[in-house]
Amino acid sequence: MSRVLGRYDAAAIHDLFADAGVLAALTRKGFDHLEVRLEDRGGSLPHIVLSGCKRGEPFLLLDACLGEAVVRPEFFARRGYPMERPVELAVIRWVREQDPTAQFRPDRPRLPLQRHPGLGVLRHAFRIVVRMAADLGKDGVASVPKFFHDAVIFHRSRLFLFLDGAEQGRFEALARDLRSLSLGDASLALVSRCVHEVQRGVIEWFPGYQVFPISPPLTGYFHSDEYAARVTEAIQAHRFVCSLEELSRTREQLAERHGGYGSGA
Repeated sequence: MSRVLGRYDAAAIHDLFADAGVLAALTRKGFDHLEVRLEDRGGSLPHIVLSGCKRGEPFLLLDACLGEAVVRPEFFARRGYPMERPVELAVIRWVREQDPTAQFRPDRPRLPLQRHPGLGVLRHAFRIVVRMAADLGKDGVASVPKFFHDAVIFHRSRLFLFLDGAEQGRFEALARDLRSLSLGDASLALVSRCVHEVQRGVIEWFPGYQVFPISPPLTGYFHSDEYAARVTEAIQAHRFVCSLEELSRTREQLAERHGGYGSGA
């Protein structure tokens, strides 16, 4: 039988969704026949799939894949911080939360490759992952944000920080220098190679772990002078510019192909 993080079967995860208020929130949105199942898609990790019906039609509402990772003390030592033992993380490898019955609004436009608006339950679902990680004695919850907007959302709403302070500083410098763009445009600019680092050329989005700490040792690392110094140094060292002409051209190309830049896979 498939189990998430080696412990949780579909019934257990259903109960966690219920305890966190996710199922009640979906019911209020008009969904019924809510079902949680684990799907094996040929990889080493099962997918958590939450589906429901509205007006008799079935819909995929949430798809997530969780794994594990260990960060050795040497990683922290190379950054000037003494970590006495390996750090164990629950890792969000993939997550999609969507309401296929909703329409995008002017104040909440489509993000790159987004097919449908969100359901508004991701914060509740995140609490479930934290609870699972804490129950298993993990030091934190990590994500590898596929897009810049994912990193911004996790940073703003859930206080995720990049494990490497230098990467956190570079991310904050990007957010600073792209703040004149909408979040969707900033993310599109990065994925389409429209962002340049001053005197260093085009940059690409290849992030590392972005982490929500749970344990005192990992929380202490993020609060340390060593981490703060690397963040500050990177913020000051990086300057980015976006080619608005290239971004406009990318928008036009995607509009021609898909009728907007959210229609990808």
